[in-house]
Amino acid sequence: MRTALLLLGFDRVDYFSKTLASLAANPEAHEHDLHLYLDGGPKARQDELIKLVEQSNFSNPTIVRRDSNWGVGRHLIDARRSLFDEQGYDRIILFEDDMTLYPDYVKTVLALSDWSEKYSDIGTVMAYNLNPTSKEVQEQALDQIIVTNRHFWGYCITRKVWDDIKDIIYQYEDKYIGSIPYNDRPHRRIRMFFIRRWMKKGRRILGGEKLAPEHLLLAPFPKFPWWSPTSQDAITALALWVRGYCRLTTVVPRARYIGEKGLHFSPEVFKAQGFDSQQDYDFSEIKDSHDFALLTKDAQGDPLKPGSYE
Repeated sequence: MRTALLLLGFDRVDYFSKTLASLAANPEAHEHDLHLYLDGGPKARQDELIKLVEQSNFSNPTIVRRDSNWGVGRHLIDARRSLFDEQGYDRIILFEDDMTLYPDYVKTVLALSDWSEKYSDIGTVMAYNLNPTSKEVQEQALDQIIVTNRHFWGYCITRKVWDDIKDIIYQYEDKYIGSIPYNDRPHRRIRMFFIRRWMKKGRRILGGEKLAPEHLLLAPFPKFPWWSPTSQDAITALALWVRGYCRLTTVVPRARYIGEKGLHFSPEVFKAQGFDSQQDYDFSEIKDSHDFALLTKDAQGDPLKPGSYE
């Protein structure tokens, strides 16, 4: 599959440097086209980010510089439109500047994406998860995956899935963020007149061979989404669920989340969500089978149902 790696950047030079360096340490990252989309505006630090890219060992990366501040929502939606709709890539692995990757991250995500092709209900795959267990326990779970509704980190999506969900995302873009600053988007209207309307339509049941049992395909938002996120990532989660897709991630993380400070994060939020006690280890030297097994129950035998999107 013709694959693009997409890395976003804006003003967090230190985070961007760490993410870029860890991506460069993934051998498989150099087998695919790297696209860097850098948002603009008074606070942007595009020249510094471009210098880091030029100093890296990536060959001929494509750099897109915004001439104004688009905000991460418009910025990311347009990047996917460009790579899928205009340039015809078959799949994208999307990174923001808030993760450090182990050297097997890209390999693992591509293997999971390839493995998922035989199922009709897989929307996105990623290899990031909060796992509190020891290195010895995690080493026994390298091929295990779960259904998730968590935030998107380093995820892979195919053009086939994008083509099936993009009308919902483009409606959100046109109606709510296309002509106003992203941070000024009307949260209440998005929740009650967009998210709720689509949730009331219910989820489409796909045909073909499916992976995830129906009882694990919980909605990413409650019936009345009073306090639900309104970001483009949240709308992507909504679109995937409405169109019948689930999202997969590995039980064992192949990355570390470092975004302690950002648009939606502060040190307090970072700690409250458990990122200050991440347990992640480098298993890149261990030979894996590139086969995966879906976990449907926890250690107590209870269903592994994903929570609401957060």
